[in-house]
Amino acid sequence: MKQVDLVLPDPAEVSDENIAPMLSQLAAMQTALAARLLVRTSDNESREDRLLTIDQAATRLRTSKDWLYRNSARLPFAIRIGRNLRFSERGMEQWIMGRTGKI
Repeated sequence: MKQVDLVLPDPAEVSDENIAPMLSQLAAMQTALAARLLVRTSDNESREDRLLTIDQAATRLRTSKDWLYRNSARLPFAIRIGRNLRFSERGMEQWIMGRTGKI
């Protein structure tokens, strides 16, 4: 990830009369940036998420059902519904992207 250098004054050097306006500007920037993230995120998540069975998840991940059962507590896309184990399809895709960079 590329580091972004922002030009901000040292907080200890900001005069008392400039604190309130600066906080207001920072809050406005934070709101605008958060809105951009929400729009981008909602575009990516516009489709419904499906809960996959153990068989479907094992096929999708090219792994054994046994491996999924053993590692389900560590998998962020594994969901327990009572005694049943299901897997978020969208969560699985995000996990794969994070590990490999492709689906």
